[in-house]
Amino acid sequence: RAPSHNPHNLGNILDSLKLPAGLLVPMVDTPEQAQQIVQATRYPKQRKRSSSSTTIDGTRGCAAPFIRATSWGLQEHYSEEYFRQCEEDLLVMVQVETPLGVENIPAIADVDGVDMIFLGPMDLSCSIGKLGQFQDLEVQEFIRTAEERVVKSGGALLGGFRPPGRDVQEMMTQSQYSLVCGSVDLGLLREAAKSDAQQNSS
Repeated sequence: RAPSHNPHNLGNILDSLKLPAGLLVPMVDTPEQAQQIVQATRYPKQRKRSSSSTTIDGTRGCAAPFIRATSWGLQEHYSEEYFRQCEEDLLVMVQVETPLGVENIPAIADVDGVDMIFLGPMDLSCSIGKLGQFQDLEVQEFIRTAEERVVKSGGALLGGFRPPGRDVQEMMTQSQYSLVCGSVDLGLLREAAKSDAQQNSS
């Protein structure tokens, strides 16, 4: 997960990222932002996919012989293989977390190179003044609207975090998610620490 849209941050992450892998970029509200993010993940005149004639004129700086992602250029034919991986094996996910972002989902999904729209339920609930109130009907309807917009767009996969009380199987089958994060690492660590403290409190 990138800390921001900053292309220098994205480039630093990609330079250290062994592919196949995914890049999640938060707080994407407009197709223009999504386009800039995609361009930051691509080299100039790079094909959308190796099987496609479509090109994305990226803005990523090329230091391929000197980065962790290519094993510092030590692998034979590293340039051809790494460029292929950048086309085939990088999952670009943009995170929609505001009413403006939800409104613009069809246009964001239509941006070449956006593979998945990832919903952040905590931020979505907060954006309408109901932080973490996942049993609230307005919050549920807001998240459902976002889900339906992604699915109907047909241009990007649907992903997201599982809100408390939501069933992962229902999200995958009925709501048509392709990726669900059921837990967060810090949450798992917190619960393990709480359990350990309770077991040893006496």
